[in-house]
Amino acid sequence: MTSGDTRTWQVAAATCTLLLLGASLGAFAVDLGSARPDPVAYGETVKLGVASEAERVAEHRGASVPRVEVFYSQYQYVIGYAGVAEAVAALDDPGRERQFGYPLAVYVSDYAGRSPRCADDGTLRTATNPDWVSVTDARFVVGSDAQVAGNPVVVPFSTAADAVAFADGCGGRVVDWDGLRRDPPPATAAAGVRATVDDRRDSADRRAAAARELLDREVSVVVGRDAPTIRAGIEAAPPNTTVVVPPGRYAERVVVNRSLTLRGRGATLDGGGNGTVVDVRADDVAVTGFTIRGVGNATRANGSAEGSDDWDARIQRGYGAGDAGVAATNVSRLYVRNVTIHTPANGVRLRRVPGAVVEGLTVYGSAEWLDGFMGVVAMHDPVVVQDSRVQGGRDGVYLHRAAGTVVRNNTFLDQRFGVHLMYTSDTLIADNVARGQASSGVIVMTRPSGNAIVGNDVRDASGGIFVGGADSYVADNVVADTDRGLVTYATRTTFTGNVAYDNAVGFAASTVVPSNRVYGNDFVANDRHATAGPGPLRIFTHEGRGNYWEGAYDTTLGESRTLDRAYSPTDPLDRRLHRTDAAMTLSASPTIRGVRALRGTTPGFRKASIVDTAPLARPANPELLARARNGSDPQGVEA
Repeated sequence: MTSGDTRTWQVAAATCTLLLLGASLGAFAVDLGSARPDPVAYGETVKLGVASEAERVAEHRGASVPRVEVFYSQYQYVIGYAGVAEAVAALDDPGRERQFGYPLAVYVSDYAGRSPRCADDGTLRTATNPDWVSVTDARFVVGSDAQVAGNPVVVPFSTAADAVAFADGCGGRVVDWDGLRRDPPPATAAAGVRATVDDRRDSADRRAAAARELLDREVSVVVGRDAPTIRAGIEAAPPNTTVVVPPGRYAERVVVNRSLTLRGRGATLDGGGNGTVVDVRADDVAVTGFTIRGVGNATRANGSAEGSDDWDARIQRGYGAGDAGVAATNVSRLYVRNVTIHTPANGVRLRRVPGAVVEGLTVYGSAEWLDGFMGVVAMHDPVVVQDSRVQGGRDGVYLHRAAGTVVRNNTFLDQRFGVHLMYTSDTLIADNVARGQASSGVIVMTRPSGNAIVGNDVRDASGGIFVGGADSYVADNVVADTDRGLVTYATRTTFTGNVAYDNAVGFAASTVVPSNRVYGNDFVANDRHATAGPGPLRIFTHEGRGNYWEGAYDTTLGESRTLDRAYSPTDPLDRRLHRTDAAMTLSASPTIRGVRALRGTTPGFRKASIVDTAPLARPANPELLARARNGSDPQGVEA
């Protein structure tokens, strides 16, 4: 193509673009007037706010959850908040108007005439389900004894008299909407999660140190000298002592029903392929120094599980009651250290085991993930899993309602998921290496909150790090050579300091609520740096700092930390800048630059798009980027 042809094509393309711009302006020039949309059923909203676990627990216990729904002027979805505090925080967020527009209508649950009360445990209960009332017509009781799943709630009423009556019975004070906005109730935030990362590490250190004390017990029984079998040794040993198992193969399944340390010295336990091999039924038990084989292949309970009246009884039966190398239920402080398990089902299974620590574990699961189960499964209480290696099986670590868990410094190879969170909040998933996952290295599901995912290295997998829920912190991770590196279904979550290298898609913004903060990340050598699902404009800039996008450029060629032009990885031209020279030529044309100046002010140009208004001139994380480029990682696993 000649230079004249190129100019003609550029003018034609620009003319078409301007015509489309005019059509978009016309299409969205809607006079809203004084019309206000009517409330919709809460089930029809895009839900935010209280974590899904808290909501499910509250509903199971008969609690009532105050809710809010918001209609935005430039957003086709109705946003539903479980909890008034979260809605107030969202409405006052500085980036709200730019991405959503202004609120056309805001409705809250109306407890007037519903006989609300505080139960003995503070749970908010009501005789009938509340209706809706506009926030401007409502009165709110704040600071009362009313709770949902242990968290304080704001209770709205359509009449001041009903609000005062509730405050007389449950405490608190009555305010109107303006007063609530002036003195908002506390809401969780990703910034708060970031500040807790070191505390979570320290807590894991203390829990591990407490568990290691179980290895200091005096020896009372040596199997083969003082007892013929491990089972007999356990029966003979006084509580709070150590049973030593010398080298050899022991064809036994054992039950540890007293507080003991079971110390193998190169011993192999073989369960014969039937059931759980080490069944722990006492507090303060340690199991160390064994190779375990012959685990049964059952991955679920045939009958009912304990706690079957819980809302998650089916999950307990399906995921928390199968065969395992080591299993424990309803005990405290179990320590599993330096144990190798070959299993067609679970490696270590824990249900309601507070204070559990798993350290130096090696699990070899099934070659095909569909045939196996979990390396470590923990339910209902936090666990520390560290310095371990899980190869094969379904998931490396599976967590269900195990808030406060720490999973760190582990290696996960060839599973479905490396780390899998279900209904689990406030965890630390740190410094793990994941390779060869069929789905993703780390996945967070079922709307939890407050999770920190930091320093992980995920490569050569179908997916990298998939984050759902809200108010989480995802930082300093490497995702490389995946179909999708970072995927967010989350809201109000911070992504910073991450490197997405050589992925088909570096970052997939899949949530329809663009409330996340994405800044200080490096996107290099990806086929597409980022994609966006349905929803309004996503702004990937925070406090004047954006991200490094390979291929983004400016016209000043100066030493500024940020470029002089915005970058949009979803723009048809910008997304090709690091792939095609022709895209650079067209992108620099005056007409296209003029059109881009309107981006972010016109709703028609905001759907399913991402814009970085202050892209970085240089990589933000050069050491992590170098590690991704040369294929190295901190645990020595080959990329």
